[in-house]
Amino acid sequence: MKHTIVMTGASRGIGRVAAEHILRQSPDVHLLVVARESYGARLAAELATGGRTVSHVPADLGSLDSVRQAATEIRDRLDRDELPPLRGFVGNGGIQYTNALTEGPDGLEATFTVNVLANHLFVRLLQDRFAAPARIVITVSDTHFGDFKHNLGMVPGPAWKSPDALARTGAFPKPDTTAAGRTAYSTSKLAAIYLVHEYARRLPAGIDAVAYNPGFVPGTGLARNADAVSRFAMRRILPVMTL
Repeated sequence: MKHTIVMTGASRGIGRVAAEHILRQSPDVHLLVVARESYGARLAAELATGGRTVSHVPADLGSLDSVRQAATEIRDRLDRDELPPLRGFVGNGGIQYTNALTEGPDGLEATFTVNVLANHLFVRLLQDRFAAPARIVITVSDTHFGDFKHNLGMVPGPAWKSPDALARTGAFPKPDTTAAGRTAYSTSKLAAIYLVHEYARRLPAGIDAVAYNPGFVPGTGLARNADAVSRFAMRRILPVMTL
């Protein structure tokens, strides 16, 4: 049966692999990728090979206003029957900064905005358009453990606070440091897990919520804002350790 899956973070890394896997395993799916306007059309064209059905909607996940516009466009396309029934949302978009002071256009801390609020806003605005059975999948991370076993001690553990505080810059000590930026990342991933638990409690029957932890995945673009040494390690050294 034809159905739609909306996906963020499909342009690279595990998201790109997941998007290709979804299209390969589900020939009836219409994959709607959310990506920046400068890249969305090209991404959709690259994925839409072999007769696959892929379209895109432009959005900057760092801007809640942009996310709201994208979700509204998706709702409108569903209402006009331009898309088959919505049966999935994959919230894979994520970012990590080298400080906890980076603001988005809404004046909110950028890590929390992209990793938590953007996905949540999509879910809330699309909630009444899901056709059961449906599934929401949010990508989480081992970093919320904050120990050597799970992330080789590279990322400090989360420092939980009220979401009102976490959504603002300077929520952690020495907010201008890389350690604070990585703490913001691990805390945002813990927030995503809490969010999925709340979805499971609150969403109507027939809409499942899943937190997916891919484990240790070096070589992606997650560390693109890190210093040169860290970027080199993520691209060249850490992939070898997966062996």
